Amino acid sequence: MVLDKQFLRKIGIYPAIKYLCHLLGIRYSRHIKYVPLNRLLCGGEQGLSAAQYARHTGNLLFPSTPFCRSPYVQFLEQYLEIGDEIFRPEVFQKTAYFANAVECIDLAGSYFSCYREEQVEQIARRFIAQFNNDPTQGDISNLQPHFPSLGTPAHVRSIEYSDCYEVVDGNHRLAIAFVRGETTYPVYVVLPPSITPLQQPLLDYALICGRRELYQPITSPELEKWVLIRRCIDRFDKIKRFLEEHDLMPPRCTTYLDIACSYGWFVQALGGLGFDAYGVERDWAGVDIGRLVYGLKPHQVTRSDAVRFLKSNTRSYDVTSCFSLLHHFVLGRASISAEEMLRLCDRATGTVMFFDMGQCHEEWFHDTLAGWDADYIEQWLRTNSDFKKIYRLGKDCDNIQPFEKNYGRTLFACMR
Repeated sequence: MVLDKQFLRKIGIYPAIKYLCHLLGIRYSRHIKYVPLNRLLCGGEQGLSAAQYARHTGNLLFPSTPFCRSPYVQFLEQYLEIGDEIFRPEVFQKTAYFANAVECIDLAGSYFSCYREEQVEQIARRFIAQFNNDPTQGDISNLQPHFPSLGTPAHVRSIEYSDCYEVVDGNHRLAIAFVRGETTYPVYVVLPPSITPLQQPLLDYALICGRRELYQPITSPELEKWVLIRRCIDRFDKIKRFLEEHDLMPPRCTTYLDIACSYGWFVQALGGLGFDAYGVERDWAGVDIGRLVYGLKPHQVTRSDAVRFLKSNTRSYDVTSCFSLLHHFVLGRASISAEEMLRLCDRATGTVMFFDMGQCHEEWFHDTLAGWDADYIEQWLRTNSDFKKIYRLGKDCDNIQPFEKNYGRTLFACMR
């Protein structure tokens, strides 16, 4: 589809958006809605949706970024601090606003009426002029169509499974409203709703089956209404305390492996303690989430079935963990027996393994794991492994709504 930019400039930005929506088959609400500015997330640029723009730039978390941290808001806040000093070349060219504009030029060939980096200052000066209600500031004659008056409704797209919106059009006036202290702004809501690049792999994660649930902690505005299954920090605190009390922190122990690591929360957490931390996870979505959210490196998490990995990997790790996995083997949902899997975990452990599994007090295992309470599990660990000492570190805190009849599993430390 070839668009006549001169035609779009001539008819003005607002009719142009409606015209583009018509050409692209995009529907939007004709009713004005006032949305909280603190529920806006950064959107795309140059006609690209937030998700498309994120893929083009490689910044997949950009659509999950609160609008208050957008380049537009940052620029106004910096202007309030230093005034016109912001337009000194050595200052302006280091702003997020300039970087964003240049990225748009590199990606799409233009940023509004700018085709070269040195033209971006014109747009920025027009932005500040509008913020200051000063129409005489800067050469703005050829920029007016791109800057509707303040109060003109912006266009946003609702984000699925949340109360957030991505900005489609209106970044400059939304930023002005935010920095001026306004709490809501009039918008038209573009249809259909969107899914952020962060939400997509979370929905693809096989264990969750498309439910709005997080298996491990992730903080992002569009996920605030999702259910967190495992808090992780409660078990991590117990693990950290145990390692400190037994002098097992680096440099004495240096390597860590989390078996069936899900998103990789514990890989990140133990890495933060100074361990050379690794994980194994068979779900590609879980591996992707760990890289995206926790910043895990490709070499840190191996995508593999845990049994296959442990059979082929002869390396020993000082510290290992195996959480919420072995009951699947007890229930016959795996390729080997639970005892065989425990021995594989045992072989991979150099000093200590942290362990939990489903227990019979949980509603969903009341019948299928009958008798598998903490006492039985401790004896089972002693009988089927070479660990010399078994410690009980306490229970997790995940047995709250909507899982109040489940979890509360005992965390064990199995020592050589």
